[in-house]
Amino acid sequence: MQIQFLEGEAVALLLSDPQFIASWHQLRADVAATTGFQSPGFVLAWYQSYGAEWSPVLVRQHADDGALLAVWPLAYHVESGVLTHAGQHQAEYHGWLALPAVEKSFVAAAWACLLEKIPFRSLRFKYLPAQASVQLLKEVAGADHVEARLCPRPLMTLDAAQIQASFAKKSNKSRFNRLKKLGALEFRRVRDGAELDRVFDEIIRFYDFRQAAINQTAPFREDEHKRPFHRALFEAAGEELCVTVTYLNERPIAAFWGVMSGKAVHLGMLASSPFLAEHSPGKLHLMQLSDYLVQQGIEVLDLTPGGDPWKERFANSHDEVFDLTLYRSAGQRKKEAMKASLLAQAKASLGRIGVTPAQMRGFVATLKRVNPGAVMRKLQGLRGFTREYRVYRMERGMAANWQADARVHQNDIDGLLCFEPGETWQSRDDYLSSALERLEAGNRAYTICQDGQLAHSGWMAAQTQSNMTEVKQSITLPEGSVTLYDFYSDPAWRGRGFYRITLERMLRDAFADPAIQYAYIMVLADNTPSRRVIEKLGFAYQASYFLEKRGGKERTWQRLVTPADPASSSAPAQERTPAEAQ
Repeated sequence: MQIQFLEGEAVALLLSDPQFIASWHQLRADVAATTGFQSPGFVLAWYQSYGAEWSPVLVRQHADDGALLAVWPLAYHVESGVLTHAGQHQAEYHGWLALPAVEKSFVAAAWACLLEKIPFRSLRFKYLPAQASVQLLKEVAGADHVEARLCPRPLMTLDAAQIQASFAKKSNKSRFNRLKKLGALEFRRVRDGAELDRVFDEIIRFYDFRQAAINQTAPFREDEHKRPFHRALFEAAGEELCVTVTYLNERPIAAFWGVMSGKAVHLGMLASSPFLAEHSPGKLHLMQLSDYLVQQGIEVLDLTPGGDPWKERFANSHDEVFDLTLYRSAGQRKKEAMKASLLAQAKASLGRIGVTPAQMRGFVATLKRVNPGAVMRKLQGLRGFTREYRVYRMERGMAANWQADARVHQNDIDGLLCFEPGETWQSRDDYLSSALERLEAGNRAYTICQDGQLAHSGWMAAQTQSNMTEVKQSITLPEGSVTLYDFYSDPAWRGRGFYRITLERMLRDAFADPAIQYAYIMVLADNTPSRRVIEKLGFAYQASYFLEKRGGKERTWQRLVTPADPASSSAPAQERTPAEAQ
């Protein structure tokens, strides 16, 4: 039996040998404790997609007759000195493949070989499902070289009776029926590359947008290799990959991407349209997926560790896996443990005063954008102010026949993802999380992008009640009203007329619906440029709402066109004094 260490071109040459790939498949079939992330298809696709950054490393053991006994696929990043498993964070579970008779001797020999050949500090296993593997590594490398922590893993144990009971619930039936009223609804597994190409970009948009809004990362936008990797994996993995899509009129509204391991399927991605959130397309897709998997003989849908709240809502059982780091030396482990301890103490200190790490990062980012003039105005405002918020309305009969400027897009997820803070008070996280919430509530986003940057945006909502936070009051609107709100132009793109053309597009879209009779917009009285555009477009002034702060006390009042109906402009303006308003 021989141990062989390969890297770079030698790995690529070996992987081009069909006989070696066949022996790898056979080894997977012979090893019970394995996942699809150690399959030849997964490893090959990742090496091909990330080879420009990561040099492939492979340790194998074979018998004298050439039979493959063990294989450990890894990769090395020369610039950073990082050694990782093939797949890195794209692989949910890390590890080696080895027949039980040779596993311990192989891991010991492979670890010694890696220490000799590669100058790395540590090797992380994300994640190790088996306690036996943890113990083996402690015996091979020494317990003082290993740092392991238990991580709860949410699972959906698939039971046909429970799944059918879920379909029978009145609320779920209602969701399916409402979607069917919108068009042809179909769930199916994607096996054809042409079909994947037709829908994949839309699925990626849904996925990145939700991840950016909730987890502050847009995986596909931030990693140029991620999409090519998934496309290559689709071709290489075959039946070891499970890709399913829910279609509405042949357009994707929800999708699942997962890797199969025997009787289990591991979650890779779950994506759903924010525009149909009221129908819960993601939940309905998981229900249909569960039903499909049961029919295929799958017993467990592994939602994978990570702590996402939605996973806990769907999990019906749990087990534990290990997040393990194997250090080159005991000293390196102590050094990293000290860093982790200091970081934990810093986080705990922030927590005691109610500050999260994300808030601290946002505060640091804000400091970099501080405008001294804005700070002075803020300080002056603390001494006291009177603020006027003006309400304008356009009636359906006043609307002009505006043309839609091609630069203005409605509900463009890519455009929203182009947002970058341009003011001290902004954060990308807050903007995107708010955008997701608004889209899921049925509001419409209007955006203009220039040179890959969100230059201008505004929102439209159908509503009969508008909360005016600027003056801490609310206004009741007549039926058939929309509100145009929260407009923002990046400082680098102001003065280009984007506000006007966005308003024109919004009004055109609003009055294309015969049920819409009124369009409202509110603006601070001292925002002269905005008022000028609004009034030139034909919006009629309806009312003013006031907030006054003096000496720590607040007062609010209104000046209405008519006291009873701010939606009417037929009577002269009347004012309620601060005392009357109270």
